[in-house]
Amino acid sequence: MAAFWQPFLFLYYSKSNMYKSVSVFLLSLVLSISSFNGLTQTRIIDIYNADKLMGITINKMKVQKLIGRVALHHDGALMYCDSAYLYDAQNRVEAFGHIHIKQGDTLSLYGNVLLYDGNTRIATISGQVRLIDNQVTLNTTKLTYDRNKEMAFYDEQASTLSKTEELNSRKGYYYVKTKEFAFKGNVVIKHPDYTLYSDTLIQNTVTDISYFKGPSTIVSKESYIYCENGWYDKRNDICQFNQNSYVISDSHILKGDSLYYERERGYGKGIGHVSIQDTTEKLTVTGHFAETYKHIERYMITDSATMIKAFEHDSLFLHADTLIAIQDSLNKRVINAYYHVKFFKPDMQGLCDSLSYRERDSTMQMYRNPILWNEQNQITAKHIDICIGQKEIYKMYIHSNALIVSEEDSLMYNQLGGVNMTAHFKNNELNQIDVFENSHSYYYPKDDKGSIIGLNEVVCQDMVIYVEEREVARIVFKISPVGTLHPIDKINPGDFRLTGFTWQVARRPMQREDIYHWD
Repeated sequence: MAAFWQPFLFLYYSKSNMYKSVSVFLLSLVLSISSFNGLTQTRIIDIYNADKLMGITINKMKVQKLIGRVALHHDGALMYCDSAYLYDAQNRVEAFGHIHIKQGDTLSLYGNVLLYDGNTRIATISGQVRLIDNQVTLNTTKLTYDRNKEMAFYDEQASTLSKTEELNSRKGYYYVKTKEFAFKGNVVIKHPDYTLYSDTLIQNTVTDISYFKGPSTIVSKESYIYCENGWYDKRNDICQFNQNSYVISDSHILKGDSLYYERERGYGKGIGHVSIQDTTEKLTVTGHFAETYKHIERYMITDSATMIKAFEHDSLFLHADTLIAIQDSLNKRVINAYYHVKFFKPDMQGLCDSLSYRERDSTMQMYRNPILWNEQNQITAKHIDICIGQKEIYKMYIHSNALIVSEEDSLMYNQLGGVNMTAHFKNNELNQIDVFENSHSYYYPKDDKGSIIGLNEVVCQDMVIYVEEREVARIVFKISPVGTLHPIDKINPGDFRLTGFTWQVARRPMQREDIYHWD
């Protein structure tokens, strides 16, 4: 039922066209009143204005031809054009020139040619088409607007413009009620700070939130981002990337099932199969939960936290409850491992309560009950520093209550103790040990046939042990050495144990998977 009062809206036209407009207005008024009185149940297309109107016949159909400042109305929508053919019997209109469809306060459609069916309430606009809502302008060559579904769609190349970005896609949809665009096929967003490529993008013009569907990449000067599902809140500068997502920034690669980032706070979060890779340092940390702060180089990672350091010939695998990376005064990264720390390298294994790895000099520091195994040696102390370098272990500092033990059999153990020690390595093998202060050793010497001949006990201030082919080749005792050779048949090996002696080979990780088991 048409509203008979709406034609009064068009009495503002100029006096020069007043008589023409009034005549058209009176005709429109009659048609509207007829509809109001129930002469037809179909909501007809109303004529609100035209400078000139005439009746003609096209293909045996009676048509009203409207020329000049044409204004039509149908069921809450206003349609403007330069000229039109109105097919009354079919309730259909063909309009030309300066097309403008206005519905409500936020949606406007513009174009060159309009085909509108009042029965199906579907409009097809072609030419230089523009769709404008409060935030975005869409440009294309052909667009269909289904008023029943309150949806506009196009299947030819189109672009949108906002205050800060330009978007192009092969086809798309606009939902009037939710103020959402759905762009599909070769979606490209160009922003001053980045370029986004996606298969499908849904953009809400009210909330300013965009949703990525399908393989998507975001390229900027600072980073390269990939995901297959995610969203970006432009207003609050918050984003989340899901499904095979990763971020490449400088020499770092961040991966995770889900990556979340707040730009203003500089806060990031990763959930599920998270990894942070430093390609320069050849270092990777993994876990199932991670948080980053300000920069990707500063993070906390937990839940199966693992650090992998690659060397020239092998890699070190380290596990802890939590890994935290910070930066030192030289802006070099320090990775701290807390609680139940265990690591495996083919030539070296260890465990401790906490550990710190400094990238500045590739030094690994073990704290609180550290135990280190190298070849057949077990090393314990209050604190151990391992100097790894870029290729291999080259030195080790063993601080306070230092003790090195190796097993001859289940009762006999070679033992070397002192306040502090420095162990030197060549080609990843121990070749010299410097012992400082209160040096004390138990060593089982052998004859030429390899048979143990006794227990050699030496006490002195300092000593230097030289190792060749994993055997003690020579010992230099310094400052007041006292030595005793105990015959093997005169001693009980179990009685000869240095302070702090414990043989804990059962806790030694013999393969990479053992670092995840704590006894």
